[in-house]
Amino acid sequence: MFKGVIFDIDGTLYSYMANDKVALKSLCRFAEKNLAVDEKKFLKAYFEARRIVKERLTDGGSRHSRVLFFQTTLELLGKNSFLYMGEMYDCYWDNFLNGMQAFDGAAEFIHKLRANGVKTALCTDMTTQIQYRKINRLGFSKFFDFMVSSEETGREKPSPVMFELALKKMKVNANETAYFGDSLDRDIEGAANVGITPFWYIGERDVEETEVDCVKFRSYSEIINSDFFFN
Repeated sequence: MFKGVIFDIDGTLYSYMANDKVALKSLCRFAEKNLAVDEKKFLKAYFEARRIVKERLTDGGSRHSRVLFFQTTLELLGKNSFLYMGEMYDCYWDNFLNGMQAFDGAAEFIHKLRANGVKTALCTDMTTQIQYRKINRLGFSKFFDFMVSSEETGREKPSPVMFELALKKMKVNANETAYFGDSLDRDIEGAANVGITPFWYIGERDVEETEVDCVKFRSYSEIINSDFFFN
């Protein structure tokens, strides 16, 4: 029986890609209306801005900051970031959050962990504030004891510091803990490297073979009905 379970957020508890697509579409409409920039030109500047920010900031949560993405996008487009950045930020995240839905069975599984006295935490590569907003939007606020973000540690997964800080907060040992994530290199290999048992959420994806000893699963119902956590 595991004493602690750590979860990644994006792509593990809900579909990041689906919500990002909707939010980006709303930004394109914003750009056309307010910046007189068409979708193709805006997206070209946006993805170049992401590249610039991530190249400049090689580690830590700030390299995911939408504030920096949008500031740089506006600069590339020759627009005044003071006039538009705040509206762009709200446009993106309001549309992103409004469409969020937890994966089927995730809430039931985490609730059952809590009912069985298992400690829970989140470990995420992102700025902290928006991750709290996501968890609140999913209705998971009461499901978790702690969060560790790459903004907090200054390092991103698979850095051991991310997983070790989560263990420290939960006051459990690595060999007593499971980790749920969707990324092979960041989540699964990162957790395994510190002695945590990894569970790889693959959903509908066809994934590569891996030498990492992990449990692959496509839905949380598989885990709820297995004997990994509940007798």
